[in-house]
Amino acid sequence: MKKIVLLILITIPFAGLTQVFNGGILAGGVVSQIDGDTWQGYHKFGYLAGGFISLRLSPHSSFQLEMEYIQKGMRQGADTVTNTGNTYLTRLHYLEIPLLYQYTFAKRLQAEVGPAADVLLGTYDEVNGLEVPYLTIPYRSVTLSGIIGISCFITDHLKAGFRFNYSLISIRDGHVSGERKIFFESGQYNNVLSLALSWYFKPRDY
Repeated sequence: MKKIVLLILITIPFAGLTQVFNGGILAGGVVSQIDGDTWQGYHKFGYLAGGFISLRLSPHSSFQLEMEYIQKGMRQGADTVTNTGNTYLTRLHYLEIPLLYQYTFAKRLQAEVGPAADVLLGTYDEVNGLEVPYLTIPYRSVTLSGIIGISCFITDHLKAGFRFNYSLISIRDGHVSGERKIFFESGQYNNVLSLALSWYFKPRDY
């Protein structure tokens, strides 16, 4: 009998933890550019997909850890007026791991902010439709980004979210022409806007 009581006392805290943890999947699209490459504009379309686990701290506050594939980069077309000039394309494939603080307000709205580690999975560079296999200044294998976003719960399981994702350190391992100085470092920086849907396995708590 004592063993049964002891087992119940041990499992009670863990049973409570299952009420504050939640998980789910997310997917969406992104538009991106690379600041510091002499071109401007969110002309590159990509996508993201992954999963997450969240820890509810209070009715309003939570932390969310994510792991997702995200495609960043840039695209620059020829001059649309004269139909001259070169075309450029850069695809950067990342495993991104954000850790976000989320604050829920007005019942269904949620603001979020936090850092994200970016692990480079692969790259593709193209000029005038032809792949450029050699880079004199390679991309860093691991970088750091900052994320700020706003989202809305459509149902107790489904959430739509918009995010601004920007590099906190240069994505290239060296200096390049046209580079930009951000914070304390000069280089090139991923600049990404995303729109995604998140599905929570358990209904959210109000």
